[in-house]
Amino acid sequence: MSIEDQEFVQILNIIRRGQRLVIQAKKEGAEIKLAEEFINEAKYALKLNKREEAIEYAKQCIFEVIKVKKEMDVKKLSQEGELEKLTKDQLRSKCIELGLEPLGLKTELLRRIKAHLEKLEKEGHVVEQPPKARTDPPKEKGDLRKVSDILAGKEKDGEDEIKERPAPPKPIKTSAAKSGEWSAEKAAFELTPGLSYLVEEKRPDRVFMVYKALTNIGDPGLAISRTNPKILSRSYGLNEDTAIWLTGKEIHGEIRSVLPILEFIMSLIEEHMTANQKSVILLDGLEYLLTNNKFNSVLRFLRQLVDNISQTDSILLVALSPEALDSTEVTLLEKDLQPIVYLE
Repeated sequence: MSIEDQEFVQILNIIRRGQRLVIQAKKEGAEIKLAEEFINEAKYALKLNKREEAIEYAKQCIFEVIKVKKEMDVKKLSQEGELEKLTKDQLRSKCIELGLEPLGLKTELLRRIKAHLEKLEKEGHVVEQPPKARTDPPKEKGDLRKVSDILAGKEKDGEDEIKERPAPPKPIKTSAAKSGEWSAEKAAFELTPGLSYLVEEKRPDRVFMVYKALTNIGDPGLAISRTNPKILSRSYGLNEDTAIWLTGKEIHGEIRSVLPILEFIMSLIEEHMTANQKSVILLDGLEYLLTNNKFNSVLRFLRQLVDNISQTDSILLVALSPEALDSTEVTLLEKDLQPIVYLE
C-alpha cells in the first residue's frame, strides 16, 4: 500500500470514528444534527478527494458530539439525587473528566462536583467550548492556524523562514539525579500543568516512567510512541488502549496506529485534549518524524502543540535523543519546551 493510500485509509478511519460517535450519541438521545451534517460533509469532501477539508469536517463532528454528550452528562448530574447514586470510583472518574481533584472522601467528591456544577450554571455555560465550527475551509485568525499551514511551513505572518522564538522566562534544565535518588513519582510531582517538556535521553526510558506516574494519579493519558503498545504495556505497565503506535506500516487488529504524518498526529492529540481538559500526552519518536518531515515543519507542529497545552492544565512530554540532531536544532527545541536531561 502506497503512502497516499495509507493516508486515505487514515482519513477514512477518522471519519468512521466520527460516525460511530454520532450513532452512539443518537442512541443516548442526544440532539446532534450539526454533528451529522459535519460528518456527511466530511464524506463528501473525501469523495471529491479534498482530504484536508475531510479531516477538518470530521474533527468538527467529533468535537460537536463530545460537547453535546458532556452537556447531557452535566445536566443529568445536576438533577437532584443523581450524583448520590454514583459509586466513589464513578465520582472519581467524574472529577477527572471535569478537571477536578479526584482525591478525597465520597462526601468531599460530591461537594466538589456540586460546587463546580453550580459555578458552571452561574457562568452561563456547561462545558469548555471546542474550536468554533466552520462551514468552509478554515482561515488564519490570531494564533489559531491550520495544521496544513504548519506542515506547509507558513508562519503566521506569511513568511517562509523559521524564526527563533524568544527563550521562555527562566528556562529549567534538570540533570538526571543519581540512580539511587531518582524516582518517577518525584519527577512527575515536579512537573507543572500547562507546560511542555523535552525529555532528553539516549533511549526513551524514564520518560515512560514519568508518564506512567502521572497517569497513576488520575490524569488521562495519551501515548504516541515508536514502540509497539504491547511492549510498552509489558515493560512499563502502560494502558494499551491509550497508546498509539507511530509507524509507517499497515497495522491490523486491535492495536491503534498512526502514520508519521503531522496532521494525523495533531488530530489525535486535539481530540484527546478536547475530551480531557487535564491530561498527560507523551510523544515519543521525534527522530522518526524528522526522517519523514522537514525539521521546520516538525518545529512548527511542536510549537502549535506547546501553545495548545499552555491553554489547558495538561502536560506534554516529548522524548528526544539529542545525539540524533545537531546542536542548533536541539537549541531551537529547548527554546519552546522545558528541557529535562537524563543523560548519564
